[in-house]
Amino acid sequence: MSTRQKTRPSKPALPDFDAIVPVTRRAQIAETMRSLILSGQFEPGAQIVESELAERFGVSRGSVREAIWELVDQRLLVNKPYSGTYVAETDASTMEEVYSVRGSLEKHCFSELWDRRDAAYEDEFALRHDSLARAVRSRDKLASIEAELHFHSFPYEFADNSVLLGVWQQLSQQIQLNFVMTQSIVHSNSFLEDARRYFEVALGPDLDAMHAEIDRHLELGVQAIRMLRPPAEADGKA
Repeated sequence: MSTRQKTRPSKPALPDFDAIVPVTRRAQIAETMRSLILSGQFEPGAQIVESELAERFGVSRGSVREAIWELVDQRLLVNKPYSGTYVAETDASTMEEVYSVRGSLEKHCFSELWDRRDAAYEDEFALRHDSLARAVRSRDKLASIEAELHFHSFPYEFADNSVLLGVWQQLSQQIQLNFVMTQSIVHSNSFLEDARRYFEVALGPDLDAMHAEIDRHLELGVQAIRMLRPPAEADGKA
């Protein structure tokens, strides 16, 4: 009697994909420093001392140096010849340029999403607004900065346009530096009123009113930066 040899079904071939690259020490250091800068724990203008960081992280100065240059490339740190490396500072002229781009971007973003707003849009925007208000009232600096960026990121996420979201993410680091620098000025009762107004117009019926509110809201940010300008610089540009 002949017997048939049972064969196992062949396994499907694995699709092509890239190998997982281990996170380098440089990348870990850079990400930690980025978080400290964007949370305001490394304040704008503060000097970054390579030897101190190497000791604190428990790594070589070479690893710290590589991380520093990565953040210099991202414009979060600035290297000044014969002086050292410092956390980037922003000024009125730079933020006017950034906010001009953001204004055009944000108007386009709301134009795209306006007719698709639904209950889910309203619910999520309301949650983020409430989180921002709670963070500001708690006087938690880090939580306030994170909540503000989370609030303003929502329209770009909802618009479901990868290009819009990508440009916003590129701008967001400079915008977050602005939040860090102006927090003591804008995070007050008037700030909460302005955030509430922005939120209500974003849920309202009039797209033109939303565009006007974007202009008004961003001008408040630029005014806050101008208030930080040293008196001598302000007099020289008057």
